[in-house]
Amino acid sequence: MSVRKVFLTSEQRDQLCRELSIDKKRICISIEEMREVRKNLPTTSSVGFVPTMGALHQGHLSLIENGVRDNDVTVGSIFVNAAQFAPHEDFSKYPRNPVEDIETMIGKGIDYIFVPTQSDMYPGSTFGQTSTELSTTQVVPKGADFMSEGSARPGFFTGVSTVVSKLFNIVQPTHAYFGQKDGIQVLLVRRMVRDLNFPLKVVPCPTLREPDGLAMSSRNIYLSKEQREIAPVLYKSLQAVEKAFNNGIRSYGSLIDIGLNALSAQNLDGNVFEVQYFSICDAVEGSEFGGENGDTLPDSNIMVSSAINFGNCRILDNVLVGEQL
Repeated sequence: MSVRKVFLTSEQRDQLCRELSIDKKRICISIEEMREVRKNLPTTSSVGFVPTMGALHQGHLSLIENGVRDNDVTVGSIFVNAAQFAPHEDFSKYPRNPVEDIETMIGKGIDYIFVPTQSDMYPGSTFGQTSTELSTTQVVPKGADFMSEGSARPGFFTGVSTVVSKLFNIVQPTHAYFGQKDGIQVLLVRRMVRDLNFPLKVVPCPTLREPDGLAMSSRNIYLSKEQREIAPVLYKSLQAVEKAFNNGIRSYGSLIDIGLNALSAQNLDGNVFEVQYFSICDAVEGSEFGGENGDTLPDSNIMVSSAINFGNCRILDNVLVGEQL
């Protein structure tokens, strides 16, 4: 799949707006256009924001539905953020369906769609360049590279935090919607909003799942038939830990073993997939239990998460256990 420097050209935008019979101001392809739209919205309007990288699935649509239901105006964005991809990762292969995604967003009631270019979002960067080197100024969430998903993808959350902060500054929403599937991301965005005093509310939305429990993800299309049949074991392992916790087990080490044993039952000889991490952490700050934090878990604010890698595709998931205060 070729990767274009401009995700959506002005000609494509104009043609699409004609086909959809909508004002072209509803599809903003530059920061300047998006800011002009935001400036002209009533100051009393609540503005929902659903940031995406496109390749929309039902999980994204549920975020849009929540945003449209809760707000006077809803903005969606489509931007494949190169800053959160390491050089060896799948930036060039990431699925891109801009016209289809825009049609879907409009059909679901999105009022405005922001589709910026990399040169707009990261001035001075070279197209095709990835990782956090795109930006000379970054938002670095403290400790993120030592958390579960962060330790598996160093620099990833700096790329996410940087682009999300830029999008917040451009769109200026009152509410921002994120899927709980990316649990550590939700945690860190909420922490960033708190620490940097963004005047908005982060709204986590429940993970949407396939009938067999697999969390919906744009990357699931990479799974082979055999991998897809095995993939639900990830959620089953998290459920096993949740069940044990609800039955009274509070030992960090015991719960980790329960999760890993559930995964190993489907990982014959360890050759089917690699377990990149299995984590039980504080659901507010992200600090891992166990070690210096003690083996006994509290009764509230716990996130259990894991990621497995099939080689051609990695999948991640999490569940919240205990009371969420």
